[in-house]
Amino acid sequence: MEDKVDIGNTIAMMSFAAVVGNGSFSAAAKALGYSKAAVSRQIAKLEANVGLKLLDRTTRTVSLTPAGREMYQRCARIIDEVNEANQAMAGMLSRPRGDLKVNAPVVASLFNITRKIPDFLQKYPDVRLFMNLSDSKTDLLKGSFDVAFWVGEPYDLILDTVKLCDYEMVLAASKDYLDQHGRPSTPADLKDHLCILETHLSRIGEWRLSSDVVISVNRGPLTSNSVRLTREAMLRGMGIGYMPRFLLEEDIASGRIEAVLPHVVTQRLPLYLLFSRGSYALSKVRAFVDYLAAEMGEGNAAVEGGAIQLASAI
Repeated sequence: MEDKVDIGNTIAMMSFAAVVGNGSFSAAAKALGYSKAAVSRQIAKLEANVGLKLLDRTTRTVSLTPAGREMYQRCARIIDEVNEANQAMAGMLSRPRGDLKVNAPVVASLFNITRKIPDFLQKYPDVRLFMNLSDSKTDLLKGSFDVAFWVGEPYDLILDTVKLCDYEMVLAASKDYLDQHGRPSTPADLKDHLCILETHLSRIGEWRLSSDVVISVNRGPLTSNSVRLTREAMLRGMGIGYMPRFLLEEDIASGRIEAVLPHVVTQRLPLYLLFSRGSYALSKVRAFVDYLAAEMGEGNAAVEGGAIQLASAI
């Protein structure tokens, strides 16, 4: 028999298989929740599609034609695959399992993200995590990744987000630099200083110190997308930098680095989880988001639109 069957026509195939399996149109209709007339139309549609008679009907019995026997074997396989797919999806929705692809900033370890991952995997042993470290924006709608960490405000309003925490920002420089160039007393004084710029945290040549204080600054000897390199340049006395305070906490405590204008700087940098709308329904995504929100959140993380968000990578 020439295979002319439209495999996508699953309703007609399921109707046909139900008639054969239940022995009559009436029993098939009851099993499927359709009317007897609807089942009859589906069988007629399937026979028209293949161009062959599949069932011999009498007032009391229904039997398969030779073509019908071959068709039933095909339909039975398709229905088994559909049922297996449904069971697999049900498992995905109920128990965290399968591959989970996550994108995170290159300096994720500095944000305590990587310390949380092994604990998550131990809690959910059926999840296989692929962690990609990249500072680029991730198009989660294309399916390359399930979840992304982002430091800063979310870059795509179409995505669902969950805010994990905020990081306090600090202006700072080495004691040697400040001894040599002076200590700024107002934000306007920064225009006379060398400023080390980190491009993921702010626009080039501009620093937001608080909700109402945004200043233009001079580019110093270094502009990069690396907080590690920015910190090293600050320690070498190359200028004033602006970054999350926790990255400099030990340097400040030791006296190697001094905070600048601490009474002015109140800006905080948010950390988000980002994912496409609807993916929170998948148990592996939901488990990951909920776990990170519980471990890193500040008590105010909430699902918006059925999912959780993150922000920009450093």
